[in-house]
Amino acid sequence: MKEKLLFGLKWFFNSFIWLGLVLLGLDIFTKQLVMSLSHNTVGVIADWGFVHISYVLNEGAAFGMGTGNPTANRIIYLVVATLISIGLMCYLIIKRKTMTKFIRATLIMVIVGAFGNMIDRIFYGPLQGESGLFTGRVVDWIDFYWFWGYVFNIADCCIVIAAFMLIVYIIVQEVKDYRAKNKTVVKQADAPKKILSKTERELEEAKTKKDEPSE
Repeated sequence: MKEKLLFGLKWFFNSFIWLGLVLLGLDIFTKQLVMSLSHNTVGVIADWGFVHISYVLNEGAAFGMGTGNPTANRIIYLVVATLISIGLMCYLIIKRKTMTKFIRATLIMVIVGAFGNMIDRIFYGPLQGESGLFTGRVVDWIDFYWFWGYVFNIADCCIVIAAFMLIVYIIVQEVKDYRAKNKTVVKQADAPKKILSKTERELEEAKTKKDEPSE
Protein backbone atom coordinates (compact mmCIF):
# COMPACT_ATOMS: atom_id res chain seq x y z
CA MET A 1 0.00 0.00 0.00
CA LYS A 2 2.80 2.37 0.90
CA GLU A 3 4.62 1.61 -2.35
CA LYS A 4 1.48 2.29 -4.38
CA LEU A 5 0.98 5.59 -2.55
CA LEU A 6 4.57 6.64 -3.19
CA PHE A 7 4.26 5.60 -6.84
CA GLY A 8 1.06 7.64 -7.19
CA LEU A 9 2.62 10.70 -5.57
CA LYS A 10 5.70 10.40 -7.77
CA TRP A 11 3.54 10.11 -10.90
CA PHE A 12 1.42 13.08 -9.80
CA PHE A 13 4.52 15.19 -9.23
CA ASN A 14 6.25 14.19 -12.47
CA SER A 15 3.05 14.71 -14.49
CA PHE A 16 2.99 18.39 -13.41
CA ILE A 17 -0.75 18.18 -12.88
CA TRP A 18 -0.10 19.90 -9.57
CA LEU A 19 1.42 22.84 -11.47
CA GLY A 20 -1.69 23.07 -13.62
CA LEU A 21 -3.97 23.05 -10.57
CA VAL A 22 -1.89 25.74 -8.85
CA LEU A 23 -1.82 28.02 -11.91
CA LEU A 24 -5.50 27.49 -12.70
CA GLY A 25 -6.46 28.14 -9.09
CA LEU A 26 -4.30 31.28 -9.04
CA ASP A 27 -5.87 32.52 -12.28
CA ILE A 28 -9.43 32.00 -11.00
CA PHE A 29 -8.65 33.49 -7.58
CA THR A 30 -7.02 36.65 -8.96
CA LYS A 31 -9.89 37.24 -11.40
CA GLN A 32 -12.49 36.84 -8.67
CA LEU A 33 -10.50 39.14 -6.39
CA VAL A 34 -10.23 41.83 -9.05
CA MET A 35 -13.95 41.59 -9.82
CA SER A 36 -14.73 41.90 -6.13
CA LEU A 37 -12.45 44.89 -5.55
CA SER A 38 -13.69 46.68 -8.66
CA HIS A 39 -17.36 46.44 -7.63
CA ASN A 40 -18.08 45.63 -11.29
CA THR A 41 -16.71 48.98 -12.39
CA VAL A 42 -14.26 48.76 -15.27
CA GLY A 43 -11.08 50.77 -14.74
CA VAL A 44 -7.89 51.06 -12.71
CA ILE A 45 -8.14 49.52 -9.24
CA ALA A 46 -4.59 50.09 -8.03
CA ASP A 47 -1.57 52.01 -9.30
CA TRP A 48 1.74 50.37 -8.40
CA GLY A 49 3.81 52.70 -10.53
CA PHE A 50 5.23 50.40 -13.20
CA VAL A 51 2.02 48.36 -13.37
CA HIS A 52 -1.69 49.05 -12.96
CA ILE A 53 -4.20 46.60 -11.60
CA SER A 54 -7.09 47.24 -13.95
CA TYR A 55 -10.46 45.54 -14.27
CA VAL A 56 -11.13 44.99 -17.97
CA LEU A 57 -13.72 42.76 -19.65
CA ASN A 58 -12.16 41.40 -22.79
CA GLU A 59 -14.32 40.22 -25.70
CA GLY A 60 -11.28 39.56 -27.84
CA ALA A 61 -8.87 36.66 -27.85
CA ALA A 62 -5.67 36.80 -25.82
CA PHE A 63 -4.33 40.22 -24.75
CA GLY A 64 -7.42 42.01 -26.02
CA MET A 65 -6.83 40.95 -29.61
CA GLY A 66 -9.50 39.57 -31.91
CA THR A 67 -12.33 40.49 -34.23
CA GLY A 68 -15.28 42.69 -33.47
CA ASN A 69 -17.58 39.69 -33.09
CA PRO A 70 -17.49 38.25 -29.52
CA THR A 71 -18.80 34.85 -30.63
CA ALA A 72 -16.16 34.61 -33.36
CA ASN A 73 -13.51 35.62 -30.84
CA ARG A 74 -14.52 32.82 -28.49
CA ILE A 75 -14.42 30.24 -31.26
CA ILE A 76 -11.15 31.53 -32.71
CA TYR A 77 -9.45 31.62 -29.31
CA LEU A 78 -10.53 28.15 -28.23
CA VAL A 79 -9.80 26.53 -31.60
CA VAL A 80 -6.40 28.19 -32.04
CA ALA A 81 -5.31 27.47 -28.45
CA THR A 82 -6.43 23.86 -28.74
CA LEU A 83 -4.79 23.32 -32.13
CA ILE A 84 -1.51 24.80 -30.95
CA SER A 85 -1.52 22.58 -27.86
CA ILE A 86 -2.40 19.40 -29.78
CA GLY A 87 -0.04 20.25 -32.64
CA LEU A 88 2.99 20.79 -30.42
CA MET A 89 2.16 17.72 -28.36
CA CYS A 90 1.81 15.45 -31.41
CA TYR A 91 4.98 16.81 -32.98
CA LEU A 92 7.07 16.25 -29.87
CA ILE A 93 5.66 12.80 -29.18
CA ILE A 94 6.14 11.60 -32.77
CA LYS A 95 9.53 13.26 -33.22
CA ARG A 96 11.08 12.54 -29.83
CA LYS A 97 9.15 9.40 -28.92
CA THR A 98 9.38 10.59 -25.34
CA MET A 99 8.10 13.39 -23.17
CA THR A 100 10.52 15.05 -20.77
CA LYS A 101 9.54 16.88 -17.61
CA PHE A 102 10.17 20.19 -19.37
CA ILE A 103 7.74 19.32 -22.17
CA ARG A 104 5.09 18.12 -19.73
CA ALA A 105 5.36 21.32 -17.69
CA THR A 106 4.99 23.60 -20.71
CA LEU A 107 2.10 21.61 -22.14
CA ILE A 108 0.31 21.83 -18.79
CA MET A 109 0.78 25.61 -18.90
CA VAL A 110 -0.75 25.84 -22.38
CA ILE A 111 -3.73 23.75 -21.29
CA VAL A 112 -4.18 25.87 -18.14
CA GLY A 113 -4.15 29.03 -20.24
CA ALA A 114 -6.86 27.71 -22.54
CA PHE A 115 -9.02 26.44 -19.67
CA GLY A 116 -8.51 29.56 -17.57
CA ASN A 117 -10.02 31.89 -20.14
CA MET A 118 -12.58 29.33 -21.26
CA ILE A 119 -13.95 29.26 -17.70
CA ASP A 120 -14.49 33.03 -17.92
CA ARG A 121 -16.39 32.73 -21.18
CA ILE A 122 -18.55 29.83 -19.98
CA PHE A 123 -19.43 30.80 -16.40
CA TYR A 124 -18.74 34.50 -15.87
CA GLY A 125 -21.72 35.73 -17.91
CA PRO A 126 -24.09 35.99 -14.92
CA LEU A 127 -21.38 37.72 -12.86
CA GLN A 128 -21.00 40.27 -15.63
CA GLY A 129 -24.74 40.97 -15.84
CA GLU A 130 -25.34 38.65 -18.78
CA SER A 131 -27.48 35.53 -19.01
CA GLY A 132 -26.66 32.03 -20.17
CA LEU A 133 -23.51 30.04 -20.74
CA PHE A 134 -20.79 31.14 -23.15
CA THR A 135 -21.82 34.77 -22.72
CA GLY A 136 -19.00 35.78 -20.40
CA ARG A 137 -16.04 37.92 -21.28
CA VAL A 138 -12.49 37.25 -20.11
CA VAL A 139 -11.39 39.16 -17.02
CA ASP A 140 -8.04 40.90 -17.60
CA TRP A 141 -6.23 42.81 -14.88
CA ILE A 142 -2.43 43.01 -15.43
CA ASP A 143 -1.75 46.36 -17.09
CA PHE A 144 1.80 47.39 -18.06
CA TYR A 145 0.34 50.58 -19.46
CA TRP A 146 3.65 52.34 -20.16
CA PHE A 147 4.89 49.91 -22.84
CA TRP A 148 2.07 47.46 -23.67
CA GLY A 149 -1.32 48.50 -24.96
CA TYR A 150 -3.21 45.39 -23.83
CA VAL A 151 -4.36 44.22 -20.42
CA PHE A 152 -3.92 40.51 -19.73
CA ASN A 153 -4.21 37.83 -17.06
CA ILE A 154 -2.36 34.79 -15.71
CA ALA A 155 -3.98 32.44 -18.25
CA ASP A 156 -2.67 34.59 -21.11
CA CYS A 157 0.80 34.52 -19.54
CA CYS A 158 0.69 30.73 -19.29
CA ILE A 159 -0.15 30.33 -22.97
CA VAL A 160 2.43 32.81 -24.26
CA ILE A 161 5.29 31.74 -21.98
CA ALA A 162 4.67 28.01 -22.51
CA ALA A 163 4.31 28.33 -26.28
CA PHE A 164 7.51 30.41 -26.44
CA MET A 165 9.37 27.85 -24.30
CA LEU A 166 8.15 24.97 -26.47
CA ILE A 167 9.12 26.73 -29.70
CA VAL A 168 12.60 27.52 -28.35
CA TYR A 169 12.94 23.94 -27.13
CA ILE A 170 11.97 22.55 -30.54
CA ILE A 171 14.41 24.88 -32.33
CA VAL A 172 17.27 23.93 -29.99
CA GLN A 173 16.56 20.22 -30.40
CA GLU A 174 16.35 20.54 -34.18
CA VAL A 175 19.72 22.34 -34.27
CA LYS A 176 21.26 19.62 -32.09
CA ASP A 177 19.83 16.91 -34.33
CA TYR A 178 21.11 18.69 -37.43
CA ARG A 179 24.62 19.02 -36.04
CA ALA A 180 24.67 15.43 -34.81
CA LYS A 181 23.47 14.20 -38.22
CA ASN A 182 26.11 16.22 -40.07
CA LYS A 183 28.79 14.99 -37.69
CA THR A 184 27.79 11.40 -38.34
CA VAL A 185 27.77 11.96 -42.10
CA VAL A 186 31.26 13.52 -41.96
CA LYS A 187 32.60 10.61 -39.92
CA GLN A 188 31.11 8.11 -42.33
CA ALA A 189 32.55 10.02 -45.29
CA ASP A 190 36.00 10.24 -43.71
CA ALA A 191 36.16 6.62 -42.60
CA PRO A 192 36.82 5.07 -46.05
CA LYS A 193 39.43 7.74 -46.75
CA LYS A 194 41.33 6.89 -43.59
CA ILE A 195 41.25 3.19 -44.39
CA LEU A 196 42.35 3.82 -47.96
CA SER A 197 45.19 6.04 -46.84
CA LYS A 198 46.42 3.36 -44.45
CA THR A 199 46.26 0.74 -47.18
CA GLU A 200 48.17 2.97 -49.53
CA ARG A 201 50.85 3.52 -46.92
CA GLU A 202 51.22 -0.22 -46.40
CA LEU A 203 51.50 -0.81 -50.13
CA GLU A 204 54.04 1.98 -50.42
CA GLU A 205 56.12 0.56 -47.57
CA ALA A 206 56.00 -2.92 -49.12
CA LYS A 207 57.06 -1.52 -52.50
CA THR A 208 59.91 0.41 -50.89
CA LYS A 209 61.22 -2.66 -49.10
CA LYS A 210 61.01 -4.66 -52.34
CA ASP A 211 62.99 -2.05 -54.26
CA GLU A 212 65.72 -1.82 -51.64
CA PRO A 213 68.94 -3.63 -52.72
CA SER A 214 69.60 -6.81 -50.80
CA GLU A 215 72.95 -7.12 -48.96
